[in-house]
Amino acid sequence: MTAAQDRSVLTDWWLESARQEIERTVPKAVEYGSGDLAEIGYAMSRIMGRDLDRSPAGHQQATELGIFFYLVGKTARWEQAIHDGRQASDDTLFDMGVYVKMAQRNRAVGGWPFGPEPEREQDKDGGW
Repeated sequence: MTAAQDRSVLTDWWLESARQEIERTVPKAVEYGSGDLAEIGYAMSRIMGRDLDRSPAGHQQATELGIFFYLVGKTARWEQAIHDGRQASDDTLFDMGVYVKMAQRNRAVGGWPFGPEPEREQDKDGGW
């Protein structure tokens, strides 16, 4: 295959994967909301001695910590699979990809949808 063909095959695969991810993820996002993400993040921040406030910036940080918490759980499953001499499930890898996309959206617009606080745009310098 030529480089152009390789690029086309990869692009087609990626677009189809993204479409499938959207179809699987958006209904769950609507069903689950995002309150748990922020509450887990606020709890983690208290444990770390940071005690985030309930401002939009604090909510964004808490949401990212909550997403990280779930991602660590999926990473632990993958690690256990490796330890056991097997592959992690496709669902585990799928979920990890979704959590990364959630974190990217949280940073881009200031939150994951359906949360208790309004979203805001992140500071131009990427700060909280």
